[in-house]
Amino acid sequence: MSATPSPSLAQSVHFWARNAANESALLRASLRLGLFDALPVEGTTTACSLDALATATKSSPRGLRALLELLVCLGYATLDDTRRFALARHAATFLRDDAFLARLRAELPWWGPLSLLDEAVKRGEPVEHEGQRWDVLGHSRALFLEDTRAEATPGGAEDFFDRFARSGARTQVLITAGRLGLLELLASAPRTMPELGAATYLSTTGLSVVVEVLEALGLVTREGEAFGLSTEAKRLFDGKALAYLVRSLSVSAQYTEALGRLDETVREERFILDLKDPEVSRRFYADNSNQITAVFASHFQLSRKAATTLAKAHPLEGAAVLDIGTGSGVWGAAFARATPTTHVTYFDQGVVLEQVKTNLARLQVADRARFWPGDLFTHDFGEAAFDVIILPQVLNVLRPESLPGLFSRVARALKPDGVLLIAEYVLNERRDGPLDHLYFGLRRFMTNEGDLLSASEYGQLLQAVGLSSSVCIPLPTQEMILAARPGVALPSRLAD
Repeated sequence: MSATPSPSLAQSVHFWARNAANESALLRASLRLGLFDALPVEGTTTACSLDALATATKSSPRGLRALLELLVCLGYATLDDTRRFALARHAATFLRDDAFLARLRAELPWWGPLSLLDEAVKRGEPVEHEGQRWDVLGHSRALFLEDTRAEATPGGAEDFFDRFARSGARTQVLITAGRLGLLELLASAPRTMPELGAATYLSTTGLSVVVEVLEALGLVTREGEAFGLSTEAKRLFDGKALAYLVRSLSVSAQYTEALGRLDETVREERFILDLKDPEVSRRFYADNSNQITAVFASHFQLSRKAATTLAKAHPLEGAAVLDIGTGSGVWGAAFARATPTTHVTYFDQGVVLEQVKTNLARLQVADRARFWPGDLFTHDFGEAAFDVIILPQVLNVLRPESLPGLFSRVARALKPDGVLLIAEYVLNERRDGPLDHLYFGLRRFMTNEGDLLSASEYGQLLQAVGLSSSVCIPLPTQEMILAARPGVALPSRLAD
């Protein structure tokens, strides 16, 4: 069997910015909860049900499922046809090894201190965390710049340790480099360490650790005494890409504490970052409004493809479209651009709609726009008022028990021949992939939001409100579900 090819730097940076911290948090929470001990080893005894594992680990079944489905996707657990789980045999070789477990447990307390890497770089010395002094710079150096591999560890152990200890630390290094302006400085011209210190007023001791770790990650190269972005990193961060990365990292940073306490959330469903709290939600999404707008251009191509696909079977001339939870306005704007007679209502929180207005003015579709502020969880969208209703990445913020109520309100607002368009991360029928989708779902769980579903699970919910005709069409990075009442024409594939 051929070896798996190494990821490109672009793939690695995407993972470090988006999911690496999720990966470390998943494995740390599983260890803290005793999940690896509770799982029977594959082939040695009967696999265990979700409810039995929840009882054994004293955890919420919903939260534990979010962990288990990811462990299955990563290959550390198995799932049989009766939805029973076991620890993969190869993983048991190191997760039943006392010396290796001790090494993992020694890493557990470092999550919180590593989140203070910014402060450590500024001071060039250990930092205070929960009444103790932590040598964050020294620990970062040991993780990335020294050989920390234990002797005679079982096969596969080092890859697991890397995911457990270093994945989240990579994200933190990028967050720190972005916050302190290091990435922009390194992108502008090669600089020596004293020059970087003079430009940033930061400790050269701390700077040297971060820059050398970036070098180890392939983002930075050394030219004599000077450091600058590597050739591949320069290509990757051309144009606005670096600014977009820095903004996306600022969003990832908001999850740090919640990820570090993921085991508490899985055990008790006590949400550290509770986006059902109106004030927390308002602050979180207001802070993210610039980031939402930053992805507008790339998502506009996606939404235009969806609009073109639907228009093949369902003409959009003169259509009344409702974009629920519009975010940046990108989905509604694509439908407004589809024809000069399409009118779009953009529904979201008032603070979000202010940014939407700017985006629509830029695209010259504001004259056919209506802005409708309201609460997604309770709003009445009217009766038989819209030809097309769009739910763009909205359902994942709703708890599963809220979906029937929303679908009922949406179905009521659709005209008899109207079409509902859901843009979502849709899981496969076994619910063990795709991996990016599962990590996204983990974040939704830990912020007290919703679950991701499979196409058949969506189909059952839609059928219950009369939208019994539905199709699931893959889009780049996500999926599109189209649903309507019987007899309404729907496309079967993405438009060319």
